[in-house]
Amino acid sequence: MNRQIQNILSLMYPFFPFLAWIAHFAGDKPVTFYFNILALPLAIYFLVSSKRKLPAYLICFMLFVFYHLASSFINHTIPDNQNPAFFILYDYNVFAFAMFVVIENTDFDVAFIEKMNRNIFYIIVISLLVSILQMQNPNFFFNPRVLMDNPEEFGEVEIRNASIYSWYTANSGGITFPILISFALNYFEAQKSRFMFIVLAGILVSFLTKARYVMISAILVFSQLFISKGKSFTKLISLAFIFAAGIALFVFIADQVGYDLQKVISSRILEEDSDMESAKARVVSYEVFMKVFPQHPWLGVGPATGKDVVELLGGGIPLIHVGYLSYLYFYGLVGCLFLFLSLFFLLRDGWRVGKKWGFWGSFYGLITFCVANATFVYFNFAEMGIVLCVIYQRFYKTYEPEESELEDTPATTS
Repeated sequence: MNRQIQNILSLMYPFFPFLAWIAHFAGDKPVTFYFNILALPLAIYFLVSSKRKLPAYLICFMLFVFYHLASSFINHTIPDNQNPAFFILYDYNVFAFAMFVVIENTDFDVAFIEKMNRNIFYIIVISLLVSILQMQNPNFFFNPRVLMDNPEEFGEVEIRNASIYSWYTANSGGITFPILISFALNYFEAQKSRFMFIVLAGILVSFLTKARYVMISAILVFSQLFISKGKSFTKLISLAFIFAAGIALFVFIADQVGYDLQKVISSRILEEDSDMESAKARVVSYEVFMKVFPQHPWLGVGPATGKDVVELLGGGIPLIHVGYLSYLYFYGLVGCLFLFLSLFFLLRDGWRVGKKWGFWGSFYGLITFCVANATFVYFNFAEMGIVLCVIYQRFYKTYEPEESELEDTPATTS
């Protein structure tokens, strides 16, 4: 079964955006529904039959998922027209939990990781090509449901460039793509041509999203190259030159296709046209949180924004627009304790893997996830990037190289 699971995972990841695209046309249910039908029975089988001890992050996340479902039923936040069983199968927290259980009961080999590395590079190439095409035609390979569900961000006034990722969720690219870049930087630094391409792709795709948190995430994952130990002054100068060349090439490409960089900088980064509307929304979110959180500090109100909070927010974005505060409002201190502990243990595992094997991709990828949720509400552990972090950390935590492999670990090969 171990080999079969590896084969299935190598098809699912990192090709998940295309599977979500297929699911969009296969029926009216999200891709999580189809994969939960497959993953949940397997996860239950492992939980019942396996003698392996669950890692700390997974125990905490399991408790959060149970808490999340209980809170949804008790506080009646399930849509009235939705079957409760379907609600569970739709839920991305359930999907993430099932995938983590399967991953933690799978032994990944070097061949699988090398294949995954190549596929991640291919997906980065495709992401860049689609982003360039979307510079000319924003609707190219773009999920129309995202356009309908998020008119304030993806409507006619401002169409964000989501590359290939909009078929899962509106924010998938912003979470997953920086993590893919973080992985690729670790594996392809020794290959100059691929490395320069990865830098260019990271700069261009992240900037084209028009989302500041994605740009910040890109800076964070690139920073690992400059702050890691063992790099000579010459090496650092070379890296700086590569980034300067990448930015210059990006500006040249934008000019050739008629892309207005100045408009993006003024409207999205500096918010000159909106009078800092985004920043003000977060200040309002903090003020509203301080009013409503003391009413239900321990157990929260359930995963849905109440009408009273929507009114207090003043007709803007209808939720507390800071991820940590929003989840404290939804789940209270008890529920968030499970979630935040799970994230802490994942970061701890990523740090230990980096210290031992020199693979910092998962750690920096998870850091971007933490930073992103300071500016929006999206603790979705089922994102492709997060699942990949767990796969790689599982591999390195169990990796035992033979003597001939000690000088050539997977973190330095492709």
